[in-house]
Amino acid sequence: MDWPWVLCGAGLGLLVGSFIGAVAMRLPRDEGIVTGRSKCDGCGRVLAVRDLLPVISYLFARGRCRACGATIDTQHLLAELGGALIGGAAVALGADWLDALTTAIFGWQLLLLALLDGRHFWLPTRLVALLAVSSVLVTISADEWQEVALNQIAGGALGFALLAASALGYRWLRGREGLGKADPWLLGAIGLWLGMFGVIATLLLAALAGIAAAIVLRLAGEDVDSQSALPLGLFLALAGIAVRMVGLPL
Repeated sequence: MDWPWVLCGAGLGLLVGSFIGAVAMRLPRDEGIVTGRSKCDGCGRVLAVRDLLPVISYLFARGRCRACGATIDTQHLLAELGGALIGGAAVALGADWLDALTTAIFGWQLLLLALLDGRHFWLPTRLVALLAVSSVLVTISADEWQEVALNQIAGGALGFALLAASALGYRWLRGREGLGKADPWLLGAIGLWLGMFGVIATLLLAALAGIAAAIVLRLAGEDVDSQSALPLGLFLALAGIAVRMVGLPL
């Protein structure tokens, strides 16, 4: 393992994660992503450069705004650490630089979707579409892409069909919605990246993660039952990242 390059990947991931954290905060408020300076959510003070250093600024400020003392949303820290972990792991596990780059891009997109769904139960259509389109671009750039494309298309179709059928079945049995409308599309987009084996592994891992989360919440005293809503998109996104990282067949 070439540690200097792994650290470079993690460093780039910190920067990307910082951007992802800002986007995850701004999109639900319908604020501009590219335009506009970063501000404190508490007092509105425009942040200086020293306030924007990924992770470091948060730790030195002890998680609070230097001006008003308001608590800095931990989502920023989670996004930065998640981005760094994805970038470093992609370099460490990738077969070459192109594999590492595409894995990181896949992971960073899913990180943003995980943050949005985890907090707002929202998977923006344009972000899910971007995940699917980026898979197509990666696929056609590969050697013998026609053979790869068949598996990718099958994975995308299977991923969508599995959750779409589950949603229809749940609605028929219970008379109400059991899945978010974007969940089948998200698993379909993940399937376009991971292929048939990968999308099945993603769904199984996400289901296990969801069950584990429900158990933990129950043990923590939360009122969780069959009527409770859990962010499936969050678990699908995290499972998709894990499956890609361990290198299941594409």
